[in-house]
Amino acid sequence: MTLTRVAQLAQVSTSTASRYLRGQLKVQSETAARIDAAVRELHYEVRPSASPDGARDHGPVIALIVPELVNPFFAALAEEIATAAAVSGASLVIGVTGRQAQREAKVSDFVAGAEEIDGMIYVGMHRENPRLLQAIADGLPVVVLDEEIADTAGVDTIGVDNYGGAYQATAYLAQLGHRRIAHIAGPRELSTTRDRLRGYRDAMLHAGLEVDEDLILHGPYTEQFGASTFPYLTGAAQPPTAVFVGSDIAAVGVLGAAELHGLRIPEDLSVIGCDGIRVGEWLRPKLTTLQQPVADLAHGALELVHARIAEPETDTVRRTLPLQLVIRGSATPPQH
Repeated sequence: MTLTRVAQLAQVSTSTASRYLRGQLKVQSETAARIDAAVRELHYEVRPSASPDGARDHGPVIALIVPELVNPFFAALAEEIATAAAVSGASLVIGVTGRQAQREAKVSDFVAGAEEIDGMIYVGMHRENPRLLQAIADGLPVVVLDEEIADTAGVDTIGVDNYGGAYQATAYLAQLGHRRIAHIAGPRELSTTRDRLRGYRDAMLHAGLEVDEDLILHGPYTEQFGASTFPYLTGAAQPPTAVFVGSDIAAVGVLGAAELHGLRIPEDLSVIGCDGIRVGEWLRPKLTTLQQPVADLAHGALELVHARIAEPETDTVRRTLPLQLVIRGSATPPQH
């Protein structure tokens, strides 16, 4: 007999039943009575979660949910978390959502209903995920990493100062002497996109520069989108001499397609990216970028989910780490 049947009979979610039976979740006495009665009626065998001396005989099992592994930023993040989990004694399972809202919802359901999973580190690409909220309400320890998710004010989060990083990158381009600065942004609904756009706008304002709305281009964080922006950049009445790109992977597309459009980087167009992916060091010219503190994000997220599993009732933690501007060869003073 499966735990799902127990949960159905007790009129609770599978996640609630699982965590209650493992001693990880306190529920109202009436709910506890229904679950216990369902276990007895269905002769469900509760799996032991601890060794005879009271200590768990293995570390926690943690799910890591990421949008994709094609983007080197998410791949590096997953690698760091996997390494840190192994060192801490935890087991890690990884789910990839393909940047699709439907798959984010399905994987949230799956993790919440999996008996062996003790907590989740969630990296989403959509602001709304009702299934994730339900899993949290049912007692699943969750840490939200990177993108903000709506209605998760009481959930532990860790991310970076996207506003401050974007401000720093744009201000640096202005200090180099650029006056026409474009911004290649991410999807409009994402918190990272909104925060980086605010940083860009404020840096332009404080430098006394006009923001040309036609030079703010929104799209996915992909090489293809970065490469596709050139008709809009070069076709502007006053083309930009510099661009701040909200993602390194999109900046790779910009650098790769520049020659096809008759532009030289950085002589004709200076470029600054964001993320600090390793491939940026091997491009020609090397990519100036905002470096994400990937190791600190990974260790911080793992620390938070371990703490939430151990002490579910502690105060919510929200951590914001700085981005570091790494100056390389793709951003120089304007040549004309």
